[in-house]
Amino acid sequence: MVETPLPWDDEGELWTTHWYPREGYDRMDTQLQKLEKELDADEIVITLSDKENFRKEIYPEYKSNRKNQRKPFPLPQMKEYLEENYKTYIRPTLEADDVMGILSTHPTLIKGEKIIVSIDKDMQTIPGKLLNLNKAKELLNAGEISSMEEAIVTVTTEDADTYHLLQTLSGDTTDGYPGCPGIGGGKAQDILNNPVTSLPYEHEFTRGPRKGQTELRYKEGEPCSQWEAVRDQFIKAGLNEAEALVQARVARILRHTDYDFKKKRVIKWKPQ
Repeated sequence: MVETPLPWDDEGELWTTHWYPREGYDRMDTQLQKLEKELDADEIVITLSDKENFRKEIYPEYKSNRKNQRKPFPLPQMKEYLEENYKTYIRPTLEADDVMGILSTHPTLIKGEKIIVSIDKDMQTIPGKLLNLNKAKELLNAGEISSMEEAIVTVTTEDADTYHLLQTLSGDTTDGYPGCPGIGGGKAQDILNNPVTSLPYEHEFTRGPRKGQTELRYKEGEPCSQWEAVRDQFIKAGLNEAEALVQARVARILRHTDYDFKKKRVIKWKPQ
């Protein structure tokens, strides 16, 4: 975005923000054309978010933490420019990430090799080829790679499924969903690397001021599926499986199997 703050007095008490459309369009064109050349791509496809968001029906607090954040005011004009000058996709109630996920995983909507280009870590929940531009630039600047193509990673279905559940457990402060209370990314990864059930039991205190009293505790049980381990963590935290499912559905970036093309609506994720 090209926004220029300008002062209107010597004291700096009055500022306004301006933007110059042609400069913004030219900069965007240059970046996209450079990327297309670096990746030797036949075509660049742009995905955009709809004004409505299906996740807010599942979890009304989704992105509520952004209510008071000012969006760049050139954003509508920049989106309009993209729609007029590039191949773009936007679908009712879907975010741009979801549209990317659907297009990337669908076998025929876009033929040939597809590469998702995004700086959003959530795109690790989509199986396929992924290029994180920020990481690529860091590697290039450090001399660890010699071309943008070398930064492309292949996300397996297994890794994508695991990362989805990692997000379910750890939540996402940027998107405003909490995940499971008391679990961060490191602990979530440990749970998913070694999924076991959590078994409740009554622990009796045998000494101290609480002697004779009991409290509910949990111990590790048998190996289980990753989802069963996730579910049990929510139960340990005083929640339930339905609340775990809400977080999983909010964390889910759509694949083509998560969308009903005839009815044009989301198929809510269910554990396998």
